Amino acid sequence: AVWSAQASNYKYHFKKIDRRFDAIAERLNQLDFENRRAEANPKDLQQLAQLAGKHPQLQARSIYWQVRMTQFNARPTECIQQLKKAERLCQPGYDYDLALIRYQLAGNYDRISEYMQCYRNVSMAIAVFRKAKDYYFMGNAQLLLVQLFHEINDDEHASEQLLLAKKSYETAGYPLNRIYFYQAMLTKDDAEKSALLAKSVAVGGRDWAMTMQAYLNLSELALDKEQTQKAAAYYNMGKAEIEKFAPDNVFFGALLSLSHVKILYAQELYAEALSVIESLKTIGPKIKEELFMQEVYRYSWLCHAHLGQKEKAYAMLRLFQSEYERNTDSIRAHDIPKARAREEILRQNDRIRILEKDARIKTTYLYLALLSIALIVFVGLTIIYYLRQRYRIRDIENKQLRENLRQEALIYSMNRKNFEDDLQQKACEISSNTLLLANKNEVLQQISDLTRRFSDEGSIPREYVKHVNAIIAGSLDNDDEWSRFKLHFDSVHPHFFVRLKE
Repeated sequence: AVWSAQASNYKYHFKKIDRRFDAIAERLNQLDFENRRAEANPKDLQQLAQLAGKHPQLQARSIYWQVRMTQFNARPTECIQQLKKAERLCQPGYDYDLALIRYQLAGNYDRISEYMQCYRNVSMAIAVFRKAKDYYFMGNAQLLLVQLFHEINDDEHASEQLLLAKKSYETAGYPLNRIYFYQAMLTKDDAEKSALLAKSVAVGGRDWAMTMQAYLNLSELALDKEQTQKAAAYYNMGKAEIEKFAPDNVFFGALLSLSHVKILYAQELYAEALSVIESLKTIGPKIKEELFMQEVYRYSWLCHAHLGQKEKAYAMLRLFQSEYERNTDSIRAHDIPKARAREEILRQNDRIRILEKDARIKTTYLYLALLSIALIVFVGLTIIYYLRQRYRIRDIENKQLRENLRQEALIYSMNRKNFEDDLQQKACEISSNTLLLANKNEVLQQISDLTRRFSDEGSIPREYVKHVNAIIAGSLDNDDEWSRFKLHFDSVHPHFFVRLKE
């Protein structure tokens, strides 16, 4: 159930070309993702070759799948020959196909210790996998770099790549058993190594090849501690993996048989160990590049010696010495390429770091330039916005001012009209009061004259006349009416009396 949930992250990244071809290729691709390559049907590979016909890109893919699904049983030189042909057939625009072919090439170059070829191919493949977001194959490629750096004695870079591979696998939702296996390979502490290998086995799932190697490494650690039974138990677990998933695999069969020989030798079962060794000798030529035969001859020599078979022991010792010298020469011959590869890779990494630094500097300058331009544009727009808003505010203020002036003018006009009306009214009142005053005084004077005449004629008593004339005289001498007149007149004609006096 856990494996099914993880397999849900599977994705077919190839550009689809032919419906029938892609259907088979997608099935093989999923088997690859699920570590079930041993279950691939040979008829599917044959059908891919038939469907490819003369289409160059399909031919390249057909070769890739043939190598990918059968490389455990094929010699690396044969795989490289086929993959180089696929590389030549690859058409422009199919970068992902080319990256997978180069990844396969890198793995096979590593098997024959062509370190720089391995590094160049895997580096190009990783760049494409990152672009395609194929984190499964990117993790595989990074683990290949881990193995490469470990082989050229550069565990520092191996550890860096291992962390990247772990991140890629986590992103792809892929089990981390391979990460634990390679962590065990890089660590020096046996207890920590055993714990990491146990974790690798625990989460290995269908990754039988890595699980089997983890069991064999655990068996080696147990033998180093002289825990023979424990070593035999681990061996049996590894054997069960092979028998279940790849019973006919020559490479892993040889690894398993060699581990069995070591356990039998530790158990002092020398005859049984020799019978297993005989089966290994028959497949020696097939695994010549893997440098197994040195160990085969060594244990054959030791077993014959323990059994008292001196002549056979001497013969195996000679073969062991010959193989040892050949391997030593091969190892020494590889020491210089390893050193050269390490130096070349370091130089390339330095160049890459310099280029990345230059790119970061250029990017920083570009960002600063863009930021400066954006800031200038922002300031400019802010100023324009401010001036526009200010113009609008001024326009609104001017309109308001004009409206206020119009209102004030209207109010002034109305006030002026009201003032003129008041003046007109006061002028009328002055005229009216003047006439009334003049008429009143004239009437009072006539009444006074009339009462005096009637008094002279004796028609009215003198006391009455005297009393009436006193009232009339008091009214004529009253200044209130004159004061009111003066007030009205002065409001209509300000300062008139002052100027008249002057």
